[in-house]
Amino acid sequence: MSGRPYSGRRRLVLGTLACILLIFAGIGVGAHKVARHESVELFSARLATSARVLEALVAQQLASATVGRPIVISLPQELETSTSDLPEFFGHRYETKIAFQVWRDGALLVKSAAAPEAPLAPLRPGFSEHDIGGVLWEVFVLRSGDVWIMAAEKEEVREELSEGIGMSILAPLALGALCLLAVLNWLILRSTRPLSELATLIAARKPESLDPVELHAAPLELMPIVTELNKLMDRTRASMEREQRFLNAAAHEIRTPIAAVQLHLENALRAGDEGQRTGSLESALAAARRTSRLTEQLLTLSRISSGGDAAPLERLSLMAVCCDVIGTLEPLLDQRGQSIGLEALQDCHVLGEPAQLRRMLQNLIDNASVHGAAGGDIQVTLARRGQAAVLTVSNDGVPIPEAEIAKLFTPYYRVQGAPAGGFGLGLAIVKEIVDQHGGQVRIRRKPDGQGTVAEISLRIT
Repeated sequence: MSGRPYSGRRRLVLGTLACILLIFAGIGVGAHKVARHESVELFSARLATSARVLEALVAQQLASATVGRPIVISLPQELETSTSDLPEFFGHRYETKIAFQVWRDGALLVKSAAAPEAPLAPLRPGFSEHDIGGVLWEVFVLRSGDVWIMAAEKEEVREELSEGIGMSILAPLALGALCLLAVLNWLILRSTRPLSELATLIAARKPESLDPVELHAAPLELMPIVTELNKLMDRTRASMEREQRFLNAAAHEIRTPIAAVQLHLENALRAGDEGQRTGSLESALAAARRTSRLTEQLLTLSRISSGGDAAPLERLSLMAVCCDVIGTLEPLLDQRGQSIGLEALQDCHVLGEPAQLRRMLQNLIDNASVHGAAGGDIQVTLARRGQAAVLTVSNDGVPIPEAEIAKLFTPYYRVQGAPAGGFGLGLAIVKEIVDQHGGQVRIRRKPDGQGTVAEISLRIT
């Protein structure tokens, strides 16, 4: 894999965080500006109105007010037609939305131009709301002796302030949400682009291609997938190479006994008398039996290597396995003039497949018999070493040279000078079974130098 790796998750988190910070910054700035703008409008209008009231009360004298002619605090004509929300030299248009009245003994003495002729509220001190001519007013009534002062503002002023602040919050949120979706969509597309690239590379591959997958750049989260995919490619390549070697070797090994069968059958056809014909047919039968044994071992190794011979693992006794196999092979060893014994200090239980463990021990005993001394003794021992069960099979006779021990588990390898009849597959099958059970196997000389020991270590359950 080439290119600098990166974290797609980190990109998403950092991108989302940046969007959130921008959104809140926009909300803060917008809300501040709108609130300041609305408060400037409202307070500017109130300041202007207060100035006009003071000017009227001082300059025109409240005493000149009569029941028939109340003092009206007029507004400049420009305010009636102004549409600007900014303060002007003549005032602010919000003055038309603010009103006040001064009452005494039921008579209206002073009012603003925006105030109606009727009382803004009942003569009762405090705050209240009243609908006058279809317009809702917020009114505050203040009593000073026999004088009642009413100050009011239209509800729409407060509604406009609330709507302005609300819009200042909602608009950035809506816009920010859209920006967030756009940025997340871009980040996700950019971060998942290696997935599309990986899918394209896999789709474009030929079935026989087992080269490693390489991406120009990939997120850290995708790297384990690419790594495991390349490991799978390596395992598949190794498996195919192993199968090819197996086929090539099998074809080579089977060719010789088949040729022998063919030759003996041809000799039987050309035999001059019954004795020659019978001898040739017996030789052909022996060669056919040898071919059958070789084929059986080839199929056994193939099934074990590919897992086709696997069965559910179960907890079993190694002593029971040893007794079963030894009882089966003891008559055959007696015919060869060899003896076999079992020494088990204690039973050991392991997790394994019974048929495969029996085949493993059978191959070890058969190998010890073939390569052992005639009339010799084969010893099987079972002991516990820490958390491992150690099973050994030893024989008497000439030990295997040290230089050849490392090659014994190679399929079809036969020790120089070994008796005829073997195929070099027994120990290869043993090694495959032990590996699948998570154990270890090794071959060594006996301490006295007279014989060979095969040692198997399996984990105790």
